Formats: sequence, structure tokens, C-alpha cells
Amino acid sequence: MTIKSYQEQVQGVVAKAIDTVEEQYKAVSAASFGYAEKLYKLDTVKAKHDEYATKAYGAARDANKRVGEYAGDIILKFEKPVAPVKKAAKAPAKKAPAKRKPAAKKATAAA
Repeated sequence: MTIKSYQEQVQGVVAKAIDTVEEQYKAVSAASFGYAEKLYKLDTVKAKHDEYATKAYGAARDANKRVGEYAGDIILKFEKPVAPVKKAAKAPAKKAPAKRKPAAKKATAAA
């Protein structure tokens, strides 16, 4: 495995972590606002909250992308790119020859 592939894996893990945290955060904030809305009218506050949260997670994604690109550029200085490995097309499977039944033995009459 190359350093570049490790870098790409780490970047992918970070991207998934951002998505997961955002999803959980939205669930918690929705529940919190749901309870608060029972007591107060919070549409404007919730709209601003959602706007800022969207910007924050977008910034985290942008940062992950930039760090990944920067790391990728540094890695390419030390490691040559690896050509993608093409998977060989599988040859069609040959049918196994049909098993022949043993020839029936002729009964010989004993005289």
C-alpha cells in the first residue's frame, strides 16, 4: 500500500466523520429546538442556527479537502503515482464435461 493510498483513506475517514457528526448534531439540535418551540416561537433563531451549522460543516469539508490536496502534493514529491491496476476480464467458465454413466453390463445367462 502506498503513502498516497493511506492519505486518501484518512481523508475519506475524516469526511465520513464530518458527515456522522453533522447528522448527530442535527438530530440533537432538532430535538432541542422541538422542546424549546413548545414554549417559545423560535423560527428565526432556528433558521440562523441551521444556516451557521451548515456553514460550519461546509468549512470543515473544505478544510479536509484542502489538507488532502496539500498532503497529496507533498506525497507526490516522494512517491511516484501508481497506475491503476486493471482487473483482467474473466474468461467464460468452461462447462465440465458431462459424466457418463457406466455402460450397463449385459447379464449373461449361466447355463
